[in-house]
Amino acid sequence: MAYLPVGIFPLPTPASHYDNASYEAEQEYDNGYYSEKTVLQFTTTDEINRAELIAIVVTDANGQSYIIGTKKAPFPIVEITKTVDKETNIYAVKVTFHKRKSLIPCVI
Repeated sequence: MAYLPVGIFPLPTPASHYDNASYEAEQEYDNGYYSEKTVLQFTTTDEINRAELIAIVVTDANGQSYIIGTKKAPFPIVEITKTVDKETNIYAVKVTFHKRKSLIPCVI
């Protein structure tokens, strides 16, 4: 498997951060091959449209960008919890994606 960055041509829709974001990728060995499980968690004041969410682009503190998800099923599992803080809607978002390679380097 070549680890070449993938180009992102449609511009991603940015989401503002209300607090710190985190992501983890774990490698697992199952049925004779390795797979990855990636979990992304963040909070935002932006409303996220779950129906249109098939992939997420994250950029880490070092400036490296990654795609979580693909344009074909299986898609990431997205959980969104809404709370209110001083009359502001806060959305806690948790994205889980499990695939052979779930955190793909990309260039935006």
